[in-house]
Amino acid sequence: MRRAALLTALAVLAVAAPARAQSTATITMSGSVVTQALVADLAYFYRHDVARAPRFSLTGGASATGIADAARGVTDAGMVARDLIPGDPPGLVMTRLARSGVCLVTNRANPVPGITRAQIQDIVAGRVTSWSQIPGSRRTDEIVPVGLDPTTGSGQVFLATFVDLATPTVYRPVTLASETQVRDYVAQTPGAFGYVDLELAGPLHTMAYTGVGCTRATIAAGTYPAARPLGVVTRGRPRGALARFLRWARTSRRARAVIARRFLPR
Repeated sequence: MRRAALLTALAVLAVAAPARAQSTATITMSGSVVTQALVADLAYFYRHDVARAPRFSLTGGASATGIADAARGVTDAGMVARDLIPGDPPGLVMTRLARSGVCLVTNRANPVPGITRAQIQDIVAGRVTSWSQIPGSRRTDEIVPVGLDPTTGSGQVFLATFVDLATPTVYRPVTLASETQVRDYVAQTPGAFGYVDLELAGPLHTMAYTGVGCTRATIAAGTYPAARPLGVVTRGRPRGALARFLRWARTSRRARAVIARRFLPR
């Protein structure tokens, strides 16, 4: 009888072990701090909606970091705030989750109503260096350009959307590691001029571009040119727990409501 009872107990443990392993599985991601905020929101509600949901380990930074980590297998996925481009590692698959936009921003002490494409070319080319040369600015001090590495999501969108290929890049912007750092730098520097995601622009002054504001409405309507996708990239198609999470994030009513709080549907 004791032997039979022992065998029964071992059988129960053998069945229960996979369930425990699944409940403690961890999905790892790194990359864009903007997409990290979105994925963190989705992960919170996913863990409340789904039985035996995995844990999530999210590390913020830049899209380029997430792409590199996913391509090398360092993480399960990379969080990105731009489309894949030809220079990215081969074999990556992007799963879109939402849309947002890159806004041109200044310090709130310098509420310039708007900026034109020609004025941006002049700043980038070093022909305009003072706010006194920008109509609508009440400042006369030096323009302090702030930005990100061109391989980041926002850096790539800024160059592709606002800067002509023929414009010589003479200016030397203060280059920071993440959009949250750009936001904080611009918020603390009265003469700063930079760009951040709409989600991070709250403490700053957002400039209109050629008469079009950077808002949820203009991004949704397609009238603001610097819209961009938010999503995750994987080496090949997503599998296992990650695939189940992304399916929920793209199809469930709860996920759509979570996305709509801060971003736009994909």
